[in-house]
Amino acid sequence: MNHQQLPAPDEFHVRAGAEAVSRARRRISVTARFWNVPLSDAALADVELCASEIIANALTHAGKECWVRTQWTGQFLQVEVTDRSFRPPVASEASSDDTSGRGLVLVESFSHGWGWVPRELGKTVFFVVADEAVLTGSQQRSGLVRTAQARIERAQDSAPASTPQRQPGQRRRPTAVPRRLSCLEWS
Repeated sequence: MNHQQLPAPDEFHVRAGAEAVSRARRRISVTARFWNVPLSDAALADVELCASEIIANALTHAGKECWVRTQWTGQFLQVEVTDRSFRPPVASEASSDDTSGRGLVLVESFSHGWGWVPRELGKTVFFVVADEAVLTGSQQRSGLVRTAQARIERAQDSAPASTPQRQPGQRRRPTAVPRRLSCLEWS
């Protein structure tokens, strides 16, 4: 697909309802498959999870409707969700007792990057999942593997001081958890 003309973005409106998030998620997945984007089944599952979280956040916190735009850039599948709230999204750490509040943490873990852009009448929250061919090293791992590795490293870092985790002077390797993108990095 890299040498062909890129498909036109798919844009649609979502109104809150019992099946709204699952229908939107399914449409994004079907569209990506129709475009023959070179994403693995694991990467497409990551797209579905991230889309569900961002769409659910928009419908829950920003009103009863949102607008979704899916675009294949040739290297990334980018999903944008626009709502009418001006409040910036915040990735917060939920406690183990909380039944919600993990959405953006999941998006941060299962996408290759995410961010938000203020708009005249609200904001757009977006995430990207990359074509595996453009990634190198640990970036090629699926979101599930990246998340598991990050959790293991966090658990090792928080182990009791009496248990040495690294040799003296050894630097900690950076985790594979993607960084948050600034709104200036994506148009």
